Amino acid sequence: MEQRKLTFKEKMGVFAALLMFCAIGMMMGGPVAGNETVTFSGAGLFAVGSAIGVWLILDSKKNEKNEDDEMFM
Repeated sequence: MEQRKLTFKEKMGVFAALLMFCAIGMMMGGPVAGNETVTFSGAGLFAVGSAIGVWLILDSKKNEKNEDDEMFM
C-alpha cells in the first residue's frame, strides 16, 4: 500500500486543531492554578488557531468550483 503525503493545508489544519486543543486546557487550567498569564496566553493561542482555521475555510471556498449553479440550471 502506497503512503500518501499530507498537503500543506492538511498539515496546517491539524496544527490549528492541536493548537486550539492545548489552548482550551490553558484557559481552563490557568484560573485554577491562580495564574492569569496562562489564561491570557491560552486565549491568544486559541485566536491564532482559529484564525488559521478560518483562513483554511475561506481559501477552500475561494478555490472551489461552484457546482450548485450548474445543478440548478
